[in-house]
Amino acid sequence: MKVTYIDHMGSDLSVVNAARVSFGKQSSWANADRAVEYPGITKQLKEADQRLIQFLARGCTTGDWEKVLDNLQDLTGWGFKTCEVTDLLNHVRRMPTHWTPFGHTAITLHIKAPIFVARQLGKHQVGMVWNEVSRRYVTSEPEFYEPEVWRKAAENVKQGSNDEPIDASEYNPAYLYSAMLHSYRKALDYGVCPEQARMILPQSMYTEWYWTGNLYSFANVYIQRTDSHAQREVQEVARQIGKIVGPHFPVSWEALTK
Repeated sequence: MKVTYIDHMGSDLSVVNAARVSFGKQSSWANADRAVEYPGITKQLKEADQRLIQFLARGCTTGDWEKVLDNLQDLTGWGFKTCEVTDLLNHVRRMPTHWTPFGHTAITLHIKAPIFVARQLGKHQVGMVWNEVSRRYVTSEPEFYEPEVWRKAAENVKQGSNDEPIDASEYNPAYLYSAMLHSYRKALDYGVCPEQARMILPQSMYTEWYWTGNLYSFANVYIQRTDSHAQREVQEVARQIGKIVGPHFPVSWEALTK
């Protein structure tokens, strides 16, 4: 699985000025003069602009949030578990109230991952644009993802897994991949159209897509899909996204995802 940087627009300063325009104001880099003299220098935000980004991203204060948690503990009397209520509210808390300044940015990535990972990530659609390879047109040799370790099913949840490995040799996944690939090739050779022949291929087949979104949207992907409840393979892709996007928007990314 691989996430590749393609392009981006904007910076931390773009977020700052998108917010400051409400007051008819505009900021500049703290070391703007030196950046002109030395083009390769790392541009830095003024301390006031760093604080502004942190304010935009933080939602409510810790004190305010503790009051919310106390007031909503009554939900446990309606059949909700305390841990479920707390997890849900903490997820909401991480979503910034003043999100629109972060939307004046754009990041384009190329991602190659198995179909089952792509379909999880594809649920994130707000502020995102997705263009994927289509096997209605492409008949090149499919590639399949096979994990190094097959994990045992978790006993306490309907989805997910635990850290215990399981021996998959008994049903030989590699043989199943080979059989499906053989059936796919035979269907094409027989004259079956690609858009129907692709139905033979499994969810482990690699797909690839261009994914463009704003900073807030990718931060939301990162927060949700690096959570311990997310599938391990999806977490891996989300972490790669963070390693690519973060350095281009260091102050905003830390404020949104810490």
